[in-house]
Amino acid sequence: MTTHTITTFRFDAASAKFVKKTAQRALGLNEVKIKVTHSGICYTDVHAKDKACGLGHEGVGLITDIGANVTSMKPGDRVGWGWLRSSCGNCSACLDGYRQYCAQASGFAFCDHDQGAFADYHIIDADFAYQLPAEIPSWQAGVFMCAGASTYEALHAAGTKPHHRVGVVGLGGLGHMAVLFAKAMGCAVTVFSGSAPKAARDAFELGADECRILSNINTPIRSFGVHEQKALVDVLLICANETPDLDKILPFLARRATIVLMSIQQKPLIIPYMPFVLPGHRIIASTEASRQNHLAMIQFAARHRITPWVERFLMTEDGLKTAFDRLEKGEMRYRGVLEVPPAGI
Repeated sequence: MTTHTITTFRFDAASAKFVKKTAQRALGLNEVKIKVTHSGICYTDVHAKDKACGLGHEGVGLITDIGANVTSMKPGDRVGWGWLRSSCGNCSACLDGYRQYCAQASGFAFCDHDQGAFADYHIIDADFAYQLPAEIPSWQAGVFMCAGASTYEALHAAGTKPHHRVGVVGLGGLGHMAVLFAKAMGCAVTVFSGSAPKAARDAFELGADECRILSNINTPIRSFGVHEQKALVDVLLICANETPDLDKILPFLARRATIVLMSIQQKPLIIPYMPFVLPGHRIIASTEASRQNHLAMIQFAARHRITPWVERFLMTEDGLKTAFDRLEKGEMRYRGVLEVPPAGI
């Protein structure tokens, strides 16, 4: 069986540097080999740094080889992939199309530790790669593989309709994509942010109708032409790194609102009981996108020309260091993308 050499960046804690590690990998019957051109960078990569694994899970590139059983893709196809890499395929969650909730689902940093998207090549099961339309340039596509897919899935899981007002807590990598998608769906949008005035300026430029700063939540900042006395939120996406004080936010929810938890955190969730129960609110969780919604999201983004806010870096040791520094300091606006440098650089 032919083996393929793959070189991936990982973080070496002893030297506090990003280093390359080379591994040999066979191409499975149902897998594709991809020459990486770009990869998004996500806070999940920060969490994974200490695992000494291949980093990156928002990859984009061109297929160079396919396994013997692959019929849906061919060499030369441009594809992307996200966090999820495998599931059992037979449980009720998988059969319903929600393989991200499979008890045996595994993804980046928990599946193949020798691989990541910060690499020269990547091998993955063809069912976990997604063909990209020409309307989405490669330097933007990685953002849709994680932040885009996650926020689109969350809006779908909440049953979001065009007449709804969507609330977005946290205007970061996830939050800014939530604003872009919600506006493209025809919704009004209120951003709840912990910082001002930059957050308000950015929120309105992204298309939001209202911004509320959590430290002064009762005083709304509204864009021109919006005159509601108190616009109540039907769907609330928690996109911040930590769940906010729900005591503050619940008064701004419409009756029977849906709260969607998207943050990755370890702190317990505290819910004010009666203010939550009496209006008939509900809380749901949403993580990765189903394959169907991942594909639908890509087509939706292409049709509406959704453009994420991206900072671009070279996929080099220096480029990774700069990108991670900005991300960990909260300075990234709003998503970082690494680009494989031209030959010779």
